[in-house]
Amino acid sequence: MKKFLIISLIILFHGCKEKSTRNFEDYNEEDFVEVQGLIIKVEKEFAYQNRKVDVTYIYDLEKDNPTIGHEKNSPFIPMVGQPRVIMVHKYEDNVSFLGVNTYVKDENDLVKKYLEKSDQFGVEYYGVDQNALD
Repeated sequence: MKKFLIISLIILFHGCKEKSTRNFEDYNEEDFVEVQGLIIKVEKEFAYQNRKVDVTYIYDLEKDNPTIGHEKNSPFIPMVGQPRVIMVHKYEDNVSFLGVNTYVKDENDLVKKYLEKSDQFGVEYYGVDQNALD
């Protein structure tokens, strides 16, 4: 009887967990646009039967202050410095996700220009406060 009670409580509490973040699948795919981005930080944690990958990326590379985005528990394991397509919501400014591809069609020069600009100013990522990311 004790085992049944313990198992029931575990199932009950596990099933009652509230989903705190929305995934890309929770939105209408047509409400997103693809923009060119760049991975600037990857935090990985691998434990027994548990994988956690948190990714920080920038997009709007043509601006003086690129937009910073975060994806927690990403299904991808990108590398820092890797160009990546970022899916940005058309109507909600703070909603973005990592895309599958590396480059947006016809925008691969954008990353090159951005990195050259960063080199000119002697910074790792132009317009990004690296200290604020830690």
